[in-house]
Amino acid sequence: MVNIFLIIFIARCYRTNSTLARNGNDDLQKCLSSLLPSSIRTIYPCSTLANQHSSQYQCEHFNIDQLSCIRGGRISHFPAVIVYAMNSNDVQNVVRCATKLNYIVNARSGGHSYEGYSLGSTYNNIVINMESINYIHINQHDGTGTFGAGARLGPIYYRTYQYNYTINAGRCPWVGLAGHALGGGHGVLSRLHGLLSDNILEMKAVNAQGELITINKTHETELYWALRGAGGGLFVIVTEFKIRLVKSPSIARRFSSLWYPNATKLVMQRYQSMLFHYKIPNFSNNLVLEMLVSNTHLEISIFYFGIEFEEFNKTVSMLLAKLPTPRRTHFDEQDWLTFVSKAAEYDVGSRDLQWLLLDRLAYPTFDFKSKHLFYDRPISSPNLDKFIDALASSNGQSVMMFVPWDGHISTISVNETAFPHRHFKFGIQFMIYPNNKQHEKQQMNWLKQVYLSVYNDSTKHSFINYIDRDVPNWMNVYYHIHQKRLHNIQHIPQGSAWDGTIPSHPMGQFFSSNIPWDGMGWDESLVPWDSHLFFF
Repeated sequence: MVNIFLIIFIARCYRTNSTLARNGNDDLQKCLSSLLPSSIRTIYPCSTLANQHSSQYQCEHFNIDQLSCIRGGRISHFPAVIVYAMNSNDVQNVVRCATKLNYIVNARSGGHSYEGYSLGSTYNNIVINMESINYIHINQHDGTGTFGAGARLGPIYYRTYQYNYTINAGRCPWVGLAGHALGGGHGVLSRLHGLLSDNILEMKAVNAQGELITINKTHETELYWALRGAGGGLFVIVTEFKIRLVKSPSIARRFSSLWYPNATKLVMQRYQSMLFHYKIPNFSNNLVLEMLVSNTHLEISIFYFGIEFEEFNKTVSMLLAKLPTPRRTHFDEQDWLTFVSKAAEYDVGSRDLQWLLLDRLAYPTFDFKSKHLFYDRPISSPNLDKFIDALASSNGQSVMMFVPWDGHISTISVNETAFPHRHFKFGIQFMIYPNNKQHEKQQMNWLKQVYLSVYNDSTKHSFINYIDRDVPNWMNVYYHIHQKRLHNIQHIPQGSAWDGTIPSHPMGQFFSSNIPWDGMGWDESLVPWDSHLFFF
């Protein structure tokens, strides 16, 4: 990985005014000071060499790791400056300075990029922290919401619930809206309502010229298509979303059953049988079947968001009919807001949900590495054996999360948005949580082993929000049939409001050099959390 990074790093050096060739950031500080209000916080970290010897400004000893909630990246990034934008005008002015002085720009919403791309992918870049652009406006008459790009899912869930609405997004309340939505936005309501990106009606965004543009189905139509599912940071910096809301479930039910490893193969086969061997009409979109597999146990959870409880009970009976007796079962039901808080894996205690969803806006940084694959057929018996053997050799915290990707997602045309993976049945996230650098190397080797054990049965494709810097042929892995169309968006005729491009590698190299984004600017969504997923 270091070699790949260095190749891309060196590739930028051909520019006369390259970020690598800078001795200091005085010109940048001068430009930002002249355009931004004095109230806007700007931090020039001392960890960036170009900031250490300026006679024009004082660098700050600032721990940039606190801006990333996941230490997934194997390489540290040291930005020239972090700008805490308060509105779209601030973003426009930062982009104007970046374009003028040839700096790379990254926008950070919640800091949950799986590979730490919230801080960018190149040295001496500009990070725009969007967390203060977090307004939430609900229009109960037309069932829409207007949200600042830095809004977190928790506050959105809380505010929309006051009007009996919600958004069909992930379960972690601390994830920022922008990266989550732009990459697709998958959650427990996706079988019922599709992806969050499917409900984006309009966006306000800043282009490379520093212009604030409106993007919808009649204006900047190619950007409207691309920004719904291709991931954040590719073309513009979105500062506002208008989203079609969905009715919040009147009740959320969950039945979970747990088995020890000696039943792993039988349970995994039963799970796959439930997904593939029964006709879709037998499973309404109100039902979600998830499975967590570790080296100590495995668990299947059945979520239900409808009111026909016979349907739920029938599904539970169908699951258990041909399996060994579970070691533990659990059933609960609650309103939607309580469900969201419990799924966040946080002990509310005596505090109310408002405190949890509105005030608790950050989660401690942790080390994490994930890989992901989609499947359109069951994993074969021989490969299940290989998977189980690899699983047994784990010597650290790890979990494999099986999540369905069908239902309403598959009813939407694959060409409707840039999200290309609409006809796959389920996906697996392979996740590890290393304790230290030495343990990380061992765990990374193990992660590769268990991932490869079931790779050949997969579609060889993955979800951009679960980004993995180690995947080969990444354009095909993430963008599938939409590669060419996304590539061609850079050729929008002159005179258009956008002169866009997309990256040629997720590390940030470009097809052309006139755009200041590095392609991984927005933070991808954190995995929807489950009460048994993270073992802290």
